[in-house]
Amino acid sequence: MSYAEPRKVKLKKEVLRFLFKPLSTKAVQRLVKSWGFGTVGDLKKEEIINILKGKEVVLPKFLDLLLLYDQNTVFKHGTWYVYKYNNTLENIDARELERVLNEKLAGRGKAVFNVFEISRNKEYYIIYLYEEGALLVQQWDYNYRIIKPVAHIRGILNLEKQTLLIGGDSNKKLEEFRKTLQKALATKFTPVRFPPYVLQEIAENESVERASFACDSQLSGVKGIQKITIEGDNVFDGIKGLKARQEIDFRRVGPLIEAETSKVYASTEGKVILKDKKAKNRILEKISEAQ
Repeated sequence: MSYAEPRKVKLKKEVLRFLFKPLSTKAVQRLVKSWGFGTVGDLKKEEIINILKGKEVVLPKFLDLLLLYDQNTVFKHGTWYVYKYNNTLENIDARELERVLNEKLAGRGKAVFNVFEISRNKEYYIIYLYEEGALLVQQWDYNYRIIKPVAHIRGILNLEKQTLLIGGDSNKKLEEFRKTLQKALATKFTPVRFPPYVLQEIAENESVERASFACDSQLSGVKGIQKITIEGDNVFDGIKGLKARQEIDFRRVGPLIEAETSKVYASTEGKVILKDKKAKNRILEKISEAQ
């Protein structure tokens, strides 16, 4: 994708197959109808792909597909940093926020913001697309080409819970995203850290499959180890058993700093993976209550 080209996307079979994979057939059928290609009835995904290959859609319609893909993958499996803000924000017009954000990008090269309203609970999905450094790619023998890959930072802004989740691989761009959104909304986002007792509350009534404890040398008397991680079907029950039978108590080495269940991962650094909607709402509620 290049920002210099007309804002249309040519649909390729391998790309559609990749993006359709986590989607239900019904979701794909509704999407294609909204693209203006007519009703596809009860056709299977592969049959729909054969109809679409080679056709073009305008970028906003293609972004609807990326949003559906992210809702079924990144929303559930991506790692997010958690932020909160204190002033009240009313309903946001997604298109107006998108316009203001892009105005504030003036002079920052080839980059663009897109904003989607994703739920009735005043929740917005914000994507910051930017070009990374050029890559030299070898195709065959001595035939090379230069490409400029497009990367992105993702954000989920929840007005009811007064929280912002940000995910992405570049810390520099993550900060750029946060600061630009702060200016656009005239607010300040501050990072959330989860104390060990909050991790315990998040994990209560669920089987913890992975837990990490900070290995404080002053408490454990051991140097050279910074973190001890335990994995299993039910880590906390296992720790109780080790303490009762073998007098091994991992809690004494230091505080709990990571906990993961089948539904959620959270760390004292403020990183979370929200594997289902209920877990996400529960964590956002705790953050909201703590403000």
